Amino acid sequence: MYRRRIKREELIAESYLNSLGIGDVVFEPDGNIPPDFLLKETTAIEVRRLNQHFFAKGEGRGLEEARIPLFGILQSTLAEFDPLYRGNSYWVSVRFRRPVGKSSANKRAIAKILTALLDKPLQLPCDLKVTESIGLHVFSSQPVEGKVFRFAGGTDRESGGWVLSEFTKNFKYCVEEKTRKVEDYRERYASWWLVLVDHIAHGFEENERKELRSMIGPIVSWDKVIVLDSLSGNSILEI
Repeated sequence: MYRRRIKREELIAESYLNSLGIGDVVFEPDGNIPPDFLLKETTAIEVRRLNQHFFAKGEGRGLEEARIPLFGILQSTLAEFDPLYRGNSYWVSVRFRRPVGKSSANKRAIAKILTALLDKPLQLPCDLKVTESIGLHVFSSQPVEGKVFRFAGGTDRESGGWVLSEFTKNFKYCVEEKTRKVEDYRERYASWWLVLVDHIAHGFEENERKELRSMIGPIVSWDKVIVLDSLSGNSILEI
């Protein structure tokens, strides 16, 4: 029976489930279909990363789905200017909002605006508009041999926000998504748990847990939902 490679979030969940000491934990008991784990032969457990999403037209996409590719093309584009080094180096950071557009078009736009900057230098620091969704901030750097532009990170304008509100919104999205995924497998096991590995809040005070439970409300689609901190692996919320 084929079993895929276990993900980091699943390793965190597996360690937590084993720490409970209430029965054997089996990874993918039925192969590459739900559930991800089986606990003491009767409790099916699904695992998911709990991360922030960008919501548009009723669909959610993880914020990193736009951020990682954009950072990648920016870094590769900056590297293409290295042969033009003439003794000066500059830091470049990016600010963006979604939708970011196509990578190929963004890459051309970034290269065009940085080429214009070298041809006609501006007073630094300066802000450059690449597209309606992407802007660059350029500022001075100590000269680094062979490096014209140096990547200085970026600001995701959808990231952050009030933690409890962001957590609740994304929690509900993840629960609903997983509920749909296991619908055809419900009858296989008597009990179903959902383990979410949190990449948003990393812990709450007791009064915050009470407020979150009130904001989330009852969950009828799962017998238990457990939220684990992605850093420590500890349980930070249980509903």
